[in-house]
Amino acid sequence: MDGFEQKATANTVGARLQFENYRKLFQGVSGSLGTTFQINENISLKANIGRAYRSPNLTEIGSNGLDPGAHIIYLGNRNFKSEFSLQEDLGVHFSYENITAEASFFNNNIQNYIYMEAVADAQGNPLLDAQGNRTNTYKQAAAQLFGTEMFVTVHPKKWKGFQWKNTLATVYGFNKAKIYRGKGTQGEFLPLIPPLMATSELLYSIRLKKLAKWTFTPKAGMEFNTEQNRFLGLNGTETFTPQYTLFSLGATIAFEYLDNKSILFVFEVNNLLNKAYQSHLNRLKYFEYYQQSPDGHFGIYNMGRNLTFKVVVPF
Repeated sequence: MDGFEQKATANTVGARLQFENYRKLFQGVSGSLGTTFQINENISLKANIGRAYRSPNLTEIGSNGLDPGAHIIYLGNRNFKSEFSLQEDLGVHFSYENITAEASFFNNNIQNYIYMEAVADAQGNPLLDAQGNRTNTYKQAAAQLFGTEMFVTVHPKKWKGFQWKNTLATVYGFNKAKIYRGKGTQGEFLPLIPPLMATSELLYSIRLKKLAKWTFTPKAGMEFNTEQNRFLGLNGTETFTPQYTLFSLGATIAFEYLDNKSILFVFEVNNLLNKAYQSHLNRLKYFEYYQQSPDGHFGIYNMGRNLTFKVVVPF
């Protein structure tokens, strides 16, 4: 424990003050106003406007060292201000006998948005220490995020228990600082923004006639992520992420042991085809010690084919 039990003061020879005293009060006002208009029994419209704030967290303020698990040195900023956002939402909801659908659109303007950016060396490459650890610093800027979410579920009345669920979601994030206007991947795009994603799932709940309290629900799913070419490439913060598609199979068996209470036995196979892929939000995508790879795969990839079995018992 040598070195951990020693106390140092500002006058201790060789001591280095890593964290200064810090005391600051953050405050703000949040609120929202929304309305719903029922056009008829099947269609309704929704609108909402809201203002919110978020104070910087301890990581964004006080980081000053290596995170070994991420292979990154993080640098915070104690001069950060609170984030303030103004968001508008519009939505439409459809509900019919055989289909249910919803689409929503949002626009969010944020003051003092906090994000991470890699620190570059004199040649403009990511700054690395002797062990190859990157350095990321937290920064603030005005930002805009806008996008849409859509849901469609087909549930034919004649096919009781059958459902076909579909979703689509996309978001765009822009750094509104004037120096990055029109710079694209060299500063205009915000980091850690997911690409357009679409999912589809088929499931069919079957009530077993001879076992009245048992319900069997097989399902099959697909997840498609487009390529992400709107990334923060400044100083090598992020890189392009190619598209990928994942498939899954599963089944749920429900045993109703009390009214409105069922034990669930769930079995799932995710990434059925064992696809090698990296999510754009994978923070270990850049965890790499080697300059060359025999198979061209750098960083840590997301999980391959995996099997899951669980039992859910409500009380």
